Amino acid sequence: MQYVFRNIWRQLVAFVIFTLALVLLLDKVIMPIYVRHGKEEKLPDVRKRSAIKAKEVLEDRGFEVEIVDTVEVSGVPQGIVIDQQPAPGTLVKVGRVVRLMVTGGRKYFPMPNLVGQVYKAAALTLEHARLELAEVEYVFSSDKPEGVVCEQSVLPGSMVSAGTPVSLKVSKGKPEHQYTVPRVVGMSLNDAKQEIRQAGLKVGLIRYVPNADLNPHTVIDQTPKPGRIYDNPINVDLQVTVEP
Repeated sequence: MQYVFRNIWRQLVAFVIFTLALVLLLDKVIMPIYVRHGKEEKLPDVRKRSAIKAKEVLEDRGFEVEIVDTVEVSGVPQGIVIDQQPAPGTLVKVGRVVRLMVTGGRKYFPMPNLVGQVYKAAALTLEHARLELAEVEYVFSSDKPEGVVCEQSVLPGSMVSAGTPVSLKVSKGKPEHQYTVPRVVGMSLNDAKQEIRQAGLKVGLIRYVPNADLNPHTVIDQTPKPGRIYDNPINVDLQVTVEP
């Protein structure tokens, strides 16, 4: 009989312990989940905050956070929230995923090759790369048909970022005549200027170099070199002597 009472007592104690554990489980885990399920809260505005702080604020309210994109924004530091979905103030269920768009660092990429492209196609290429079309100049070209890009201000393959200005030269077709750079080394400055202009070219930069062996204002070097042929008038830079 004593053994039977002891067995019953053990079962009773086990039942009480099980009941208490079940009550605690319901009170501390299941009921909070049940109460929070379907509950809606107003979504806080985390824009202009750092992504780390925004994540803390949202997770404290019971939301999940996902960074879906990074974009370049001029004047805004890296890692700042610039947009969120759903929008701030929206009533959403607790536990919902809030997607954030944050600023990223300046991204660099190779400059595309625009030479040989039709102008409209080159302009679209710049737009898609978020590069700035700064200036368009129409020039004659012996090897590029009319309307085709024959020169770009930023060399292909150079590392650039969004907003970089790029100027283009677009062909007007073949020139009626070409321009040959004359030899002006050894001439006086005045004679050299006259020779350059008679060739249909322009006098460019003049650099004065002290020299005691030659007469002042004597041309001792030129750029480009004599004999070069161009489709369009270009500048001829000169180095000229002066007294020491």
